[in-house]
Amino acid sequence: TGRRTAWVAVAASATAAPPTPWAKTGDRQLREDVERLKAARVISGPINAWPLPWATMSEVNAAAEDPALSPALRASARRLVALLDIAEQNQSYEVRAGFTNRPALIRDFGSVAREDADLSFRTQRQAGPLFVSLGAGYRSNQRGQDWHFEPSYLALKLGNWSLYGGYLEHWWGPGNDSAPLFSNSSRPFPKVGIKRLEAHPIDFPILRWLGPWRLDAFMGVLNEKRDYDNTKVIGLRFNFEPTPGLEIGLNRALQLCGKGRPCGLNTIGKALTGLGNADNTGTLNEPGNQIAGFDLAYTTRIGPVTARFYGEAEAEDEDNIIVDKYARMAGMKLSGPMGQNGSSWEAGFEWSDTLSWDLTTGDRHPGVIYNNFIYTSGFTYRGRPIGASIDGDSRLIGLSGAITDTANRRWYGSVRRAELNRTAVVRQRISATPEKIGIVTGGVEWPTQFGDLKLEARFMDNAPNTPGRSPNRGVIEFAWPSRF
Repeated sequence: TGRRTAWVAVAASATAAPPTPWAKTGDRQLREDVERLKAARVISGPINAWPLPWATMSEVNAAAEDPALSPALRASARRLVALLDIAEQNQSYEVRAGFTNRPALIRDFGSVAREDADLSFRTQRQAGPLFVSLGAGYRSNQRGQDWHFEPSYLALKLGNWSLYGGYLEHWWGPGNDSAPLFSNSSRPFPKVGIKRLEAHPIDFPILRWLGPWRLDAFMGVLNEKRDYDNTKVIGLRFNFEPTPGLEIGLNRALQLCGKGRPCGLNTIGKALTGLGNADNTGTLNEPGNQIAGFDLAYTTRIGPVTARFYGEAEAEDEDNIIVDKYARMAGMKLSGPMGQNGSSWEAGFEWSDTLSWDLTTGDRHPGVIYNNFIYTSGFTYRGRPIGASIDGDSRLIGLSGAITDTANRRWYGSVRRAELNRTAVVRQRISATPEKIGIVTGGVEWPTQFGDLKLEARFMDNAPNTPGRSPNRGVIEFAWPSRF
């Protein structure tokens, strides 16, 4: 079994998997392994909505010892087998510690410290179909201290579905640097939801062409002081794979209710359908703010190289369910073996633009994405956008690369250019002034028998909210996640 693998193999991923129905957001190596095995057709079904159900990886045990696969692909499969074995444990504990002199400005798929000190502990237990994660965390910076319960949630498996409630972090879409709708940019907010686990096709003649499909839906509350306290957020995602390697995702986010705002089935119905002028009246009679869009990804192999091409567009809703005023994201990733010993490399390019683009006229509309005339606090939580970490009216271009060696150490780096708040809209959260910032990042994730060590260095040639100046900023971050 996977439990007989060495501790180094078990610790191969920078974030060990908890005993839940899914692999959580934030593990770069895990995601890269999933994408490689997806290209090799070992894994089937949608993989672009995280947390990702372990049921997606049901074939990796056989792949780990398949002589027809390259050593690099077998190494990817073995890392997943080790994590699957950990996920089957009935009880475990996890400690995470992160320290930095400056939290990351750009939050990509990988987990990084949210404050100068970021500590958490949790115990995880499986009791039949019920998965329980109970824990607490502590963060501190120059502004103060913060205790929280974000490691805590429950998940109940009901057949091929899982009901969940608590602080679950989502990353929807194929991007690595940005997820325009739901990402880890902000802290996770409390929510209840339902997720399909195994992505079986629909056995009906007209709908069979959709191929394997998965649905994820939740309702959460932004439990903080804002324009309308306790505003609700509904997230809906339907993703499917009509042909092997091609994944399509349809997304929806609704921001409504809250103290002083109408909230009920009629309000939710108007927001969901948007029929006639029920949704976009231009007055306070609207049910709320919402964003809708889609993403595409195609994963294949070109000889020994895995190739992945992807894009996403998310927009403000218009009348009669016509979406317009888009934020966009596009990218590609290549990966392949290094020699015949199981080492591998990856390289990627990604571009994001959150200055809305009108599909019909080509016009640009400042201050639209993540902002709303009713919910003036915006599509945010705890001062950060819920979508792309660059906030609205911004652009991000990045090149990244990584090498994973035979000891499962991952060496990585990136070069990015962020153009924040290009339209000088003062209500943007990340920077109230236009700023162009170059960011160079390098780091290593080093597995040991005592947990995984992560060391990352970043250099920025500018900073937010520094008009007329370009201060250089050096950043060091250290993290240590361990489970026992």
